[in-house]
Amino acid sequence: MKMRKLFVNRFVWVVILLGVVAGAYFSGERIMFVSAFVLVVLPMVSYAAMYFLLRGLRVSVVQPASVMKGAEATLLINVHNTTFVPLSGVDVTITRDEDAIIVSDFKAVDISPFGTDALEIPFEITYRGHYDFGLNDVFLMDFTGLFRLRRRFSGDKTITALPQVTDISHFPLTMNLMTQASSRYDIRDEDYSTISDIRQYLPTDSIKRVHWKLTAKRNEWLVKNFSSNALNLVSIILDSTRLNLDPREAYALEDALVENAISIAKFCINKNMPVDFLTAGQKVAAKSPADFDVIYQNAARLQFSSTDCHSTLAHELNEATGFVNAVIITTNLTAPLYEKIISGTNNGHYIAVMYFQQPIPSEESEKIYEALASGNMPCFLRPWAPPTPATF
Repeated sequence: MKMRKLFVNRFVWVVILLGVVAGAYFSGERIMFVSAFVLVVLPMVSYAAMYFLLRGLRVSVVQPASVMKGAEATLLINVHNTTFVPLSGVDVTITRDEDAIIVSDFKAVDISPFGTDALEIPFEITYRGHYDFGLNDVFLMDFTGLFRLRRRFSGDKTITALPQVTDISHFPLTMNLMTQASSRYDIRDEDYSTISDIRQYLPTDSIKRVHWKLTAKRNEWLVKNFSSNALNLVSIILDSTRLNLDPREAYALEDALVENAISIAKFCINKNMPVDFLTAGQKVAAKSPADFDVIYQNAARLQFSSTDCHSTLAHELNEATGFVNAVIITTNLTAPLYEKIISGTNNGHYIAVMYFQQPIPSEESEKIYEALASGNMPCFLRPWAPPTPATF
């Protein structure tokens, strides 16, 4: 609309100029030559004057560093005119990802001499992620309406959309994860000052762990379980491979992957199960509800890349000193990943798979999921759901 108005102004100006030049040529009147001269020089003078007036604008931006996904927020742009000349048509452009960020329409403002005005620009970020967003340019129309002068803004132009966390009442990990009596412990991290539970004696238990009073009272061998920072550790492996899809479809799938991953992480932490949150090249640990924000912020800013989760899973299984409880969240089940899952399961590790279908699922992924499901592997299917059209 603004460019159309500019085009119309220029077209009318050129038509008038050509008419005056033709009148001067055929009539030879002095006034016609003066008018033609004014029509040529005036735009240049106007452009030069507006160039310096534009430099007299002082612009400040109030922009949130992060917002909740799907919540309406406001970008506030304060413009102060430090000159004695009234300025009309002060306009701005916003840097944004059009597939993820919706900005409502806003109008240019007129600013009086030494006055200040503000542009309040409502916006909404549809998907979780870290985006380029912010004030990009300030524009000012010259007095003749023929030129739209631009001034770059060099302030911060990033924002983070925070994911939503779903309250999961139950997620089937292993049968023994919900009771301390039969949980796996790393004895190197045990706190011997705090007894967490009592259980029956196993041949591998040290004689030092025997609870002698209860053993004598119940006439059976009982041992102490001590509190442990390593109790019920769950490794959540998020396949952060970049998806070769339409941006909105990719954002929607990435949203589902991340939000399910952090929801499972919160569920485990609330059940006193420490969590290792793993993506390609990153590992974040949380041992208590107070540490959950570390995982949350990491997931909010996560950028999907070309690296798959195969090496992450292999490293987690190979480096483990004991059995591993792992949850793999992915959109792409491949033969190498399937082999690692089966091998890890055969070696005593517990591996659950959460598979998210793409808009057009690969035949390989579908066959592997069917093979896992038919083999009574703990696996969960999330069918593809088209993203809801963005509306403000």
